[in-house]
Amino acid sequence: MRTGLASLAAVVLMVFGPMASSGAPLPGNPAWQMPLNPPIELINQYRQPNSDYSAGHRGVDYQVSLGQPVLAPADGVVYFAGMVVNRSVLSIMHGSAISTEFEPACPIVAAGESVLRSQVIAKVCDALPSYNQHCFAARCLHFAMKINGKYLSPLALIGRMNPSRLLPNVG
Repeated sequence: MRTGLASLAAVVLMVFGPMASSGAPLPGNPAWQMPLNPPIELINQYRQPNSDYSAGHRGVDYQVSLGQPVLAPADGVVYFAGMVVNRSVLSIMHGSAISTEFEPACPIVAAGESVLRSQVIAKVCDALPSYNQHCFAARCLHFAMKINGKYLSPLALIGRMNPSRLLPNVG
């Protein structure tokens, strides 16, 4: 597990270079941004699963309102725009290694279309009634990212991750 995460971190650094201490990309690196306009409320963090098949939360969830615009977090090409089982999904490829996904998001762009950072790409919409509500207390937008097919918190590239904190040893 640690080896996989270290490899993923190495890929991020190779593709994007170092980040400034503020979390913002350094000059000359591709710019990434939040997929929503402010104010933004994160209601469910990314949780790394122990394996490809174990429980986790492979993305982050933001509280949203119906019809709220969804923005492209970076330049890319729409990979998929349509229904997956009972919810509307939009996926974007950012180069050959990185993909992002949003749900439920009713796309206003089509598969194969190029998009630019901050372009409106979808509107928050409701999933079909058969969808087991992803966020129980509020309407949310799920935002996921993969690098070379492996999930990573999208906040790693946007720069809004909380720093790690060591807890005191109480043993």
